Amino acid sequence: MKKQAININKYKYIMFVDASGDDGYVFRETSNSGSSYSFVVSCFMTKPEDYAHNINVLLSMKKAMFVKPEQEIKSTALRRSRYSDRVYDELQNLKGTCFSLIADKKLIHECRPLSDRDFYLLTQIARNNLSGITHAFPYISLHDSDLISDNDEVLIVIDNMKKREMDSIKNILKTTFSTQKYDLIFRDSKDKLFPLIQIADVMAGTIRNYYENCLPLKPHNQYCKLCLHSNIHTNAKLAFSNQACLKPKLKKFFTPYITHKDFNIVMEFHQSDNEPVFGCHLVILPVDHMLYFAYIDCLIINHKKRS
Repeated sequence: MKKQAININKYKYIMFVDASGDDGYVFRETSNSGSSYSFVVSCFMTKPEDYAHNINVLLSMKKAMFVKPEQEIKSTALRRSRYSDRVYDELQNLKGTCFSLIADKKLIHECRPLSDRDFYLLTQIARNNLSGITHAFPYISLHDSDLISDNDEVLIVIDNMKKREMDSIKNILKTTFSTQKYDLIFRDSKDKLFPLIQIADVMAGTIRNYYENCLPLKPHNQYCKLCLHSNIHTNAKLAFSNQACLKPKLKKFFTPYITHKDFNIVMEFHQSDNEPVFGCHLVILPVDHMLYFAYIDCLIINHKKRS
């Protein structure tokens, strides 16, 4: 789609998509010295009637961080800022919903053939075309949700990237949704008409920071044993409240992570009245490992109860 005047009011939703991390697989002792352990893509989706409001929220976030209106607010800078609490307080005023995908690249890289062939094949596709698969995910999730009908038009705005990556995303969406009503454009996150890409950057960076550095699991990619001891295999709805993590000793261990403010604020935008958070608005690759991280849904549920 060529750069031209775009009437956002013709769309039911506008999706702003950005990523945190890289798609490389050269791992070293820390993700700071080699490829990132994970690659996170987040989408902030809003309605045209809320567009102006969200622009004002973004400006308030920048003001709270002493960033000029014409400058970008980046998750990397926000993580180091002493004013981050003020920024996340402003972020809570946004109107919209989010879809995010966490690609655990270490697990993807080490994945071996599994009993479930479909899971393994999906992992192989993700390994070979990580950027394309993950950036197409938000619209795929939206399409599978109850939020749109076949006649609804959607504008997808993705942060600029390499041509081969853009072509890959176009091909995936075109192949999957040949008759769907969407427009796909790529814009710089500093674009004056589409600055809400910066919101997606903040969302993705916050989730990746939590996933890589703040999980109560050391070292990286060990699994949470709490949910595995909570009889979740017999619970079809995966209702994790009042489970092992609420036992006194374990609760004390998990409290800093359950109350992680930045992550919980971002997770609130991944909730929908009629849909589960985990597996719909938040997905982890490899897919077969999602069960091990299902406690994240528990954190969201419990945080929502306290809010």
